[in-house]
Amino acid sequence: MKFFWIVIFPLLFWMSCEQPEAQKKFTGDKQFRTTDPSLLRFNNLRTVYYYRERPKNTKLDIYKLRKFTMTKKYPLLIPVIINNWMEDEAYLFFENNLYPYFTDTITVKWQTMTDSSTTEGIFELALRNKQNQYEFGGKLFESIQKGHNLFIKNSKNEFVPFYNDLSDQSAFRMTILDYYRLTEVY
Repeated sequence: MKFFWIVIFPLLFWMSCEQPEAQKKFTGDKQFRTTDPSLLRFNNLRTVYYYRERPKNTKLDIYKLRKFTMTKKYPLLIPVIINNWMEDEAYLFFENNLYPYFTDTITVKWQTMTDSSTTEGIFELALRNKQNQYEFGGKLFESIQKGHNLFIKNSKNEFVPFYNDLSDQSAFRMTILDYYRLTEVY
């Protein structure tokens, strides 16, 4: 009987325990991939700061940070995190606020002024697919991090100040960092 408790019982116990299934093999682009731990962190810690919407008949959760306000007074691109939970992917898209002079192609000019010179550059978002919006978001995030003065081209062909409010910049950075943590880029 002692043999049973020492050898057989642990062997039976070990064989009866199921091994957890591995997360399904991810086959998409790495920068969009989510994992169970990153989703768990996002859902438990970060989603309280977001409005969540699930469009009817989709398997997508759309998260928009609560700190952004919709206004007509100045242009603002609001980053939106889209969680495609059936494919273990998340995307970064941009939504226009209520500013009436947006163009189809988003053109952003950045400037840095020093005592003796001004450095500037331009980046665009022409086609709004997931890859282009991801790259555009990274460039905009980098410009805000570097403290560039930002301007966006409107339908009147003028460059108007863009993301010059510190609370808007903070909300933008928070959304991008949450997205980077969700996709384990950052």
